[in-house]
Amino acid sequence: MSIESLSKFNHTYVALVVMIQGLVFTSSTEALAAPVSANWVYKISIAKGAPTPDLATKAVVAAGTLLGAVTVADVSDVGTIDGRGYSLRSHIKVANLLSMLDSNLNVVRDSNGIFANGIAFTQRYSDKRGSRSELLMVSNLKQMEFSFSNGRGHIRTEPIKFATVDIAMLPYAFIGQPAPKGMAFIAFTDGKSIFSTGLSVSPEKLDVAGKLIQAVRLSGQASGGTLELWIREADGYPLHVRVSFAKYGAVLDGKIETVPSALFVR
Repeated sequence: MSIESLSKFNHTYVALVVMIQGLVFTSSTEALAAPVSANWVYKISIAKGAPTPDLATKAVVAAGTLLGAVTVADVSDVGTIDGRGYSLRSHIKVANLLSMLDSNLNVVRDSNGIFANGIAFTQRYSDKRGSRSELLMVSNLKQMEFSFSNGRGHIRTEPIKFATVDIAMLPYAFIGQPAPKGMAFIAFTDGKSIFSTGLSVSPEKLDVAGKLIQAVRLSGQASGGTLELWIREADGYPLHVRVSFAKYGAVLDGKIETVPSALFVR
């Protein structure tokens, strides 16, 4: 199936979600929510000669010159996921190297949504960075539009074209079901803009905390960079996230610290 066909299918499914939204939240009342608790370590590596537009980047480059890859943040995710939807809180604590330069780099992200066609579809997403105004995105299924706002008020609305997941929930977008076997399509948001890409599929084995796991690597181009997501083949559990920015010569790697041995079923 082509990317165009996948995107059209996704759009059609969004329309179906509108018709059944009441059922999505009220059916299967006996279903138990599966807890999610995961810790991630994010490291960044920067190519020699990469631009250094600010103090934070210069500090990372200086450290990277000595260490090769620099730990920039620890991320803890806590929430619940089941067949009806999900709720996730993601807390990003930046390394001391960066927090001394900018206290607004510590972030708390809250994500709530449903699953559309098996993929996470955010209904409400908030992003609070230090003392800065909170970013908020809300999906209005009745009006079929996304609403974006910040601490100063409403910014804009735009039509819902695809089932879209926020960047906090993005690693878990396929959780609870077998990984895609063919080309996949995904749309995601950082609370300010929406991006979409086709994801190619490549089976791989990945070492996580000493365990060799049969995984699938999903990779695509979006917003001037490369997005790669490794998930467990059997149940879509996230293992590794990588974002590469060729323009800045930077690669950001997020690796999960431990993975439950039991399969995650929603």
